[in-house]
Parts: sequence; C-alpha cells; structure tokens
Amino acid sequence: MKAIIFDVDGVIVDVRESYHYAIKETAEFFLGQDVPVSVVKEIKFKKAINNDWDVTYEVIKEFGGEVEYSELVEKFTEIYEKLKYREKQLLSVEFFKELKSSGVPLGIVTGRPKGDLEFVLNRFNLRDFFDVTVDEDDVVDKNLRKPHPFPLHMCMESLGADMGIYVGDNNADREMVYFYRKIYGKPMKFVHFKRVVDIEVPADFETQSEEELKSFLLGEASRNLEGERVYLP
Repeated sequence: MKAIIFDVDGVIVDVRESYHYAIKETAEFFLGQDVPVSVVKEIKFKKAINNDWDVTYEVIKEFGGEVEYSELVEKFTEIYEKLKYREKQLLSVEFFKELKSSGVPLGIVTGRPKGDLEFVLNRFNLRDFFDVTVDEDDVVDKNLRKPHPFPLHMCMESLGADMGIYVGDNNADREMVYFYRKIYGKPMKFVHFKRVVDIEVPADFETQSEEELKSFLLGEASRNLEGERVYLP
C-alpha cells in the first residue's frame, strides 16, 4: 500500500512570519544586536537544519554568542506564541478532501513540537484528513529526530504502507527521504513543494502550484508501483 506524507512548515503552512521571526527575535534577545532574517534563512536552509531551536542556536554561534539551550527554548517558545497567528495556510482544505477521497492514506512527519502541530491542525480544520502524525515529541531519542529517517519509518509503519511519497520544502526533507530509502530499503519519492522555499533541491517532482501538486499526487496514488524503482541524486 502506498501513502502520501507531508511536512508542515513551508508545505501546509507558511511560517516566514512566525518561526523565522521567532528565530530572529530570540537570537537578537541573547545577542543584543540586530539579526537580519535573511541570515536566519541562509543558515537554516544551507545547513539543512530542521529544528528551529537548533537553527537559533547556530545563529547565535554565528554572531559569536553563547546561550544555554534550555534558556533558548524557553525564550523561543515565548516569542513564537506571540507570532503563531501570522501563519498562513498554503494547501487548502479542498486539496486534502480530494486526496482523502482517493482512498490513499495520509500522514504527517514534522519537526514541530506536538503543541505547535495541534495548533495548526485545529486552526485550519485539517485534523480529520491525516491517519497518522509524527511530531518532534513522538521521537524520544533526539538523535533519531528529523532529518533522520526514523520518524518517516514510524509513520510508514503506523500507516501499514510499504511505499510512499513525502512532500517537503527543503534539503533536510530530501535528506530524510534519501536515507529512509538507504536504511529501510523501501520505495519513497520526494516531492519538492517550492511555493515558499524556492531553492534547488533534487526531487522526483517539484512545483509551486497546489493544482499541479494535487494532480501529481492523485496520479501517483492511482498507479500500481510494484517493482518501480525511484532514483534520487
């Protein structure tokens, strides 16, 4: 059985005005100086860092600062809570309705903490579309969190799927898919949804369009891919 699994940030919701600014403002708090959001994005995407707490830590280090990780997390969370209502939905309810009606199982694998994921699913009325969700808090061992492929493996096992498609927006997502195939030996295509993060990422399919994405996923869901081999650079 095939499944379609989604990232959240940059795919389902636009977080440029929430998480990216939470990184910026947290770093500024500890550094006592301005941090351009362009620098935040460069560090996050060039270094393929999935966890935004880790991104914030790297930004602070980049500017020569130091901080206790627990203090960083506390301040980041405080700032994000004020910014989270800036998030905008990228993929519509109608998009997920059509996918769901095709009968294909849908899942989420995200680096969001559970509370932040619940906020998005409830706010945008998306909860009922997903059969399985795996968030940061579901993976106890920090070394096995995204972009390690273990969360993707957890989701696939819970869905009872033996092949799948992961829709992500950056190199960390592609890495997860690549190593999932390498470690677990199961077919998994990577789709780069580049509406927000328009960077070069090797992918089996890429688009900025919701309609094109839907057409591709529905086409894939309807195909019998037994024996198909998927190649990623």
